[in-house]
Amino acid sequence: MVPKALNAFCLIMRRGSLAGAATDMNLSQPAVSRLISNLEHELGFALFHRDRRALRPTDEARRFFQEAERILAGIEQLANIASDIRKGTGQQVRVVAMSRLANSVLPRAAIQFRKIMPDIALTLETHHRREMERWLTGRQFDVGFGPLPIDDNVKLDIRPLGSTQAVVVLPKGHFLGARDKVSIRDLLDEELLSLTPDTLLQQQIDAAFTIAGVKPRVGIQTSSSLIAINLVGQGWGYTITDVFTASCASGPVVVRPLADALSLEFGILTPRGAAISPATETFIDCMTDAFAAF
Repeated sequence: MVPKALNAFCLIMRRGSLAGAATDMNLSQPAVSRLISNLEHELGFALFHRDRRALRPTDEARRFFQEAERILAGIEQLANIASDIRKGTGQQVRVVAMSRLANSVLPRAAIQFRKIMPDIALTLETHHRREMERWLTGRQFDVGFGPLPIDDNVKLDIRPLGSTQAVVVLPKGHFLGARDKVSIRDLLDEELLSLTPDTLLQQQIDAAFTIAGVKPRVGIQTSSSLIAINLVGQGWGYTITDVFTASCASGPVVVRPLADALSLEFGILTPRGAAISPATETFIDCMTDAFAAF
């Protein structure tokens, strides 16, 4: 697959026109059109609906776009690495984490790492669970950190980072906030601000309610624990999350341990079979220390 054709496709998707892509690539519009036609022939499906006024992406193009950008990013990264090798510079550690750790533990680890290895560049990014797995598998990052378990068919090496007990986030002044711990049965008359069913944490919460033999009162669902916590800060309902995410609450809330057993496991993820550099191992040590000290 020709990188130039992938670049033309991504530029059209981003710019919204063949003309814009041609300008960015310093090519004629017919030349860009030929690149797209050749790419479609190689892929075996159409990328655009063609009419006189515009190119409209097909459903297949929208699905392919994210992966094409990832491939281009990898090619660009390879070029940068090659340049650094020629110059004898550019050691770096590339880290990706899910937001549950990226907004809390990760900054502490990054600061400690920079104190230990100030000459090593550090790249920090956050992605959703599936995106993080794909980027790590494609070796776009050196190490990732996220919740466990991970699907067995994902080609990653996994080490334990640590675990934490789930917590309940309540509005400040709520009568349950006076208790040392809050159980699932204590919450039966309260409204749960839940995560969407496809999230690992919500699946674990649902399992805990099933074990307790009760069903929650769900009023609002969201894909973000931070949104749920902010709603609680507005005085509405409660949510169950991890201590790291709860620490990012900006509104008036109270956090109490969940009395029911709900242990949340986190792992260190690296591309399967990849050699781990000493600098990456140092960052892993910093992350492990920051997690344990939280």
